[in-house]
Amino acid sequence: MSQATNKLLLMQQFSRLFNFSFFEFSIPGWQLTSQMQRNTAITLNQQEIKNYGKVLTSKQPQIFRLQRTNALILAIPKLEKNKLSGTWLCFIPLDSANFVHTVTDKSDANNLAATLYLALYHVPSPVKLNLTQRLDSLVTHYAMRDLLLEELKTDETTHYYDMDELYKHELLMLEAITAGNLQRAEALIDYLLQVPEYAGMLSSDPIKRVKEFIIVTVVISSRAANAAGVPSGESYFKGDKLIREAEKQVDLTNYKDFTRQIVAYYTKLTIRYRQQESPYIFNIEQYLQQHIYQPITVATIAQKLNVNATYLSRLTKSKTGLTLKQYILKHKITEARYLLQFSTRSVQEISLMLNFSDPSHLTRVFRQYTGKTPSEYRKQRK
Repeated sequence: MSQATNKLLLMQQFSRLFNFSFFEFSIPGWQLTSQMQRNTAITLNQQEIKNYGKVLTSKQPQIFRLQRTNALILAIPKLEKNKLSGTWLCFIPLDSANFVHTVTDKSDANNLAATLYLALYHVPSPVKLNLTQRLDSLVTHYAMRDLLLEELKTDETTHYYDMDELYKHELLMLEAITAGNLQRAEALIDYLLQVPEYAGMLSSDPIKRVKEFIIVTVVISSRAANAAGVPSGESYFKGDKLIREAEKQVDLTNYKDFTRQIVAYYTKLTIRYRQQESPYIFNIEQYLQQHIYQPITVATIAQKLNVNATYLSRLTKSKTGLTLKQYILKHKITEARYLLQFSTRSVQEISLMLNFSDPSHLTRVFRQYTGKTPSEYRKQRK
């Protein structure tokens, strides 16, 4: 789902909650692109658009009132990469008998404008925020009310990111730890740490929040290492030590570096145990990580490891539950998922990169391993 679509859906949510009409205009040309009419069908004519040109082209929320109607109008800018692409005009009636949550004055409208701006762009608006009891009650049924009210009251900023997308990225990172793919695990944790909401809102105290985030990171990273065969006793013992160190050392300036160290530690621990416990499987993993974009067959891996191909396939089956051919395909699909998440390459390009016979072949195998087509998988993150 695109960011523009997300913002439009958010505006629709607020419109239903606060029971106001809104119209979406795009510039240049002031073309009407969407609308939601509830208590009023008022809109601006061309002369009024001209008269209010400065208001409508501001990058900050604006509030004005038409002489011909008893309604306040909130002009909420449509910003794309900080460039103005249009505006939303929200019509707030002041005397509608059917208006459940009546905004009675400009102060209430200011708060509503600031709330909309914060929800859309994740930064406080320059409009002074003074929460009133009325506004507090207005957002009672809004799904994000707790986070939103916390932000309004403390000036903290929480980004309403697509959490499903973050979860997918986290799964890829955990898979990289389990596979002992240090480069991929480090790249993914670096990506995740760039997203403010990845640390979550576990506490209103910022220091306590990052320390609790470290605990969560230790727990999920140790579980990923356990899945690779690392003895739970060792991973838990080290986890306790890392948590104690975090309690003493971690602050707002170094928690990201500490998080990277945790992910790197458990990935390296996985590598060590995989190498000790199943050297052939470890060597297969390393080969696949290094040659995933090259033609790979059971024969090429067996030749590289100087092992009989049939024996190697049976050994892989006994250790992983998959034949070596299936194991190769599984790794290709993991790489395809990564490319679908982090690149704009087409399915055809990805199929060529991973040496599938054609896009249809990639689609069949991808659905077999994930339950979705590549296009469906990519669509979920938009």
